[in-house]
Amino acid sequence: MRSRVLFAVIGLMFFAMAARANTIGIADSSNCYPSTCNDSGTSTGQSIEYQQVYDSSTFSGITAFNTLTFYDTYTVSQGFNAGPIIDGTYAINFFYTAATPGNLDSTLVSNEGTSIGDFSILQVDQPLTFADSISFAGNTLSYDPTMGNLLMDVIVTNQGDVPNDGFSNGYLDTDSTGLTTSRAYDLGTFAGADNFGLVTGFTSTVPEPSSLLLLGTGLLGLGPLLRRHIRLG
Repeated sequence: MRSRVLFAVIGLMFFAMAARANTIGIADSSNCYPSTCNDSGTSTGQSIEYQQVYDSSTFSGITAFNTLTFYDTYTVSQGFNAGPIIDGTYAINFFYTAATPGNLDSTLVSNEGTSIGDFSILQVDQPLTFADSISFAGNTLSYDPTMGNLLMDVIVTNQGDVPNDGFSNGYLDTDSTGLTTSRAYDLGTFAGADNFGLVTGFTSTVPEPSSLLLLGTGLLGLGPLLRRHIRLG
């Protein structure tokens, strides 16, 4: 069993982005992991651990970011539903990795190199609908592309039971080329890795108060939380 100390949430925000600056991936497909479907068969405990690698060459230099943005523009244009983000707890962390896009190991711990930091623990208490994009705020992290590729790790617990049926639940924009980004995942009952990767925007921004809706702001804990895997029954 692995464990990692997670820091408390900084905040969750939803607002329209003016531009796709520092956006990795070009949408050509759709994906519902880890936030718009739940194939674990339960809404209690850990539903998925999701990892995504971003190629270092897509960053022009040392990049500080405190906001992650995901998109649904292509998804909607292809006739699929956008979102919503399912209720649940999303613990997001970043690492350096020697793994490359298209070559993540389905044994997820093998992909993790030096920790860059804990981005946030996002508590979504009810499904979040959105148009075009949705953004999440967290701790400011600094990524140096000379030290390796970037790995995002997401642990989702107590997620609403919304299985992927292929057409009626929500999806997000995905790059399926495996050139700049790709994913690996562990659903508890099976694990896999492939070329799909969510199109992701990395920005460092302080939006105006009128441009965002803070959801679940404040700390989710007064001290560090111990991350642990929960086996699915």
